[in-house]
Amino acid sequence: MSGYARGDGVRVRTPVPDELWREILTEDAQDVLPSQTPGWRAAVCAHGWQDASRLYTWPDGTRVLVPLVRSTVGSRAEYASWPVGWGVGGMIAAPGAVTPDRARAVLRDLATLPAERVYLRPHPASTAMWDALVPPGTSRNPRLAQILDLEGGFDHVWRHRFRGKLRSAVRRAERAGLTVEHDGTGRLLPEFDRLFELSLDRWDRQSDEPAGEVRRQVRAKNPLTKFTAVAAHLGEDCRVWLAQHGGRPVAAVVALYQGPYVVYWQGAMDKARAAPTYAAPYLLHLVIEDACARGARALHMGDTYPGTSVTRFKTAFGPDEYHTAGYWIPGAAAGGRSPVQHEREGMRSS
Repeated sequence: MSGYARGDGVRVRTPVPDELWREILTEDAQDVLPSQTPGWRAAVCAHGWQDASRLYTWPDGTRVLVPLVRSTVGSRAEYASWPVGWGVGGMIAAPGAVTPDRARAVLRDLATLPAERVYLRPHPASTAMWDALVPPGTSRNPRLAQILDLEGGFDHVWRHRFRGKLRSAVRRAERAGLTVEHDGTGRLLPEFDRLFELSLDRWDRQSDEPAGEVRRQVRAKNPLTKFTAVAAHLGEDCRVWLAQHGGRPVAAVVALYQGPYVVYWQGAMDKARAAPTYAAPYLLHLVIEDACARGARALHMGDTYPGTSVTRFKTAFGPDEYHTAGYWIPGAAAGGRSPVQHEREGMRSS
């Protein structure tokens, strides 16, 4: 663990130990996503990345935590918050603490890291600020995030958010003879992964890419070891919901939980058997109902792409859409100042 104080009096500590991270979540920033927790960091680090998290503390006591990892593969370092495919990292702080001035200070520090680029994926709601602040040479990775507002409870969401066709599908599913269970121990992950394999085959057939290409790309980003690592490190905050029909698994959802937020992280199904029973929309409807019962304020439905069948499926639940982005920020190895130069310009060891 190391730290330093910058010329402007901001102290930087890296990496950030679990107990301090949890303290910040409890005392400063209670509205965080499951992907902004120490457990999520542990899952990322189980997949070839090294912890490089950074805590910035201003003279007035304001704290901003940046989840960050460093690649340990290859000759060139790469930093990410988080790596592409691992969701939102960005900055964790008390409401209103991430002002443009503080965000600029963090960006200046990240640009001194010994890497050609640093990937930053902030919360979707803050995209406008980051678009205005990122430095020249930054590459923008556009994303579409769908977030379902759960304010008003499930009855309100059912009546005013869900589309009429979706409500009809749920009613039909209730008459289809489905059995549903959910589990937070990882026990159902093998069943989920078998359904995920069937989904990969379907997505590959539907694609215009060469045969096998979509399967290869999606599987590379989502190996079974990724699912098991998240389940192991998040524990009960990672739950698999499984629907069966006639004793056979037909659809599954992996949902993540953290404070006032639930994340619809992954979904999979055997479409030939799930479609006649409407198992997929029924499962997600149950996740939403459960989220409302827990007092959650929003269901984050993950990244998607306009015009796809997955996007249309999610749209039926009535989420708000956020045209958001991740940012590839030039690091010191791309021509910026080196960490040594930066230290000479005002940092001192602490």
